[in-house]
Amino acid sequence: MDTVTHGLTGWLISRAIPMDRGGREATAAVIVGSLLPDADNVMSLLGSEMYLRLHRGVSHGFAGIAVTSLLVALLLYKFGKWKDLKKLYLLVLLGQLSHIALDLLNSYGTQIFQPFYDARVSFDILFVVDLVFTGIIVAGLLLSRRRAAPAQVAMVALCVYVGFATFLHLRVEDAVRSAAQQHGVRVVSSSALPRLGEVHIGNGLSAVRLVREAWAQQEMDGMPNLPITDRPGRYPLPAGPFAWNGFIDDGETYIRAEVDPFSGAVSWKQRVRRGRDVPEVREVENIPDVRTYLWFARFPVVQTSYAGEKTILMFSDLRFGEVPGRRRPFILKVIEAPGRSPEVHWGG
Repeated sequence: MDTVTHGLTGWLISRAIPMDRGGREATAAVIVGSLLPDADNVMSLLGSEMYLRLHRGVSHGFAGIAVTSLLVALLLYKFGKWKDLKKLYLLVLLGQLSHIALDLLNSYGTQIFQPFYDARVSFDILFVVDLVFTGIIVAGLLLSRRRAAPAQVAMVALCVYVGFATFLHLRVEDAVRSAAQQHGVRVVSSSALPRLGEVHIGNGLSAVRLVREAWAQQEMDGMPNLPITDRPGRYPLPAGPFAWNGFIDDGETYIRAEVDPFSGAVSWKQRVRRGRDVPEVREVENIPDVRTYLWFARFPVVQTSYAGEKTILMFSDLRFGEVPGRRRPFILKVIEAPGRSPEVHWGG
């Protein structure tokens, strides 16, 4: 989940727990805990390959948060007025557990077993930004300034919401698997991943010259906060688990479909050869960046092109690429030329 939602969730939890003592220190313990695992974003300073390898790594593992929770609790104990180290520790730990739980809901992958095992776990239930989910939290905070009950109701509502999204996830996965089998497609595995929803608001806004130019300028600056849509009149709206991608691995290709979670309608969109099976990839798979990418990507695909004697391999992951107006994230380019070491470039 996004950092803001993590922090708000920690605040809501602190409101929902009746605490006669502790005051600000207790609230701070939960909120700091809910934000702490994302301190590993500093790994981006070490480069893209290290970031992919380390983000949501040991700082998001159960062993890691057990240690960092103690360190934060000791700081709060030393500099705060509340001298109950055990409760401070448990509150920080609770905040960190809430962070891990939210991150597991999306499809990025979280290494909860680090440092012992680097498997990436994801439940594929909610998109990484969900305005409905965050809205429930905000409503709970606004209504719980004087009593804990509204915050507790909001926590229950969040659980119900996640349960509803889980039900839709199962429907989508079943729908795409059944549709593939009906077409005689071999199903090695099937997956359902939430994607960014869209809303249709007409073509009028995109026709306004100043707005269109402002969006283009932000795209050039690399900060497209107002995405430029490639489908006029349709704009991103991350509100609810109502937009889904279904994936089929048939042993040779990845097949992507957009699936309506209510009707079960399946609209096939892509069929791409699995990146690991591309012959040119096997020649570069021992490069550390490529090895990390193939470990990170769930649906790696590779586009091969040629420029003179150079062979250009463009790696991407089908999980990422449904955000209109933004460059597709997590792109790796490898350039091979006779007699030279392969060149590696992140970001395309």
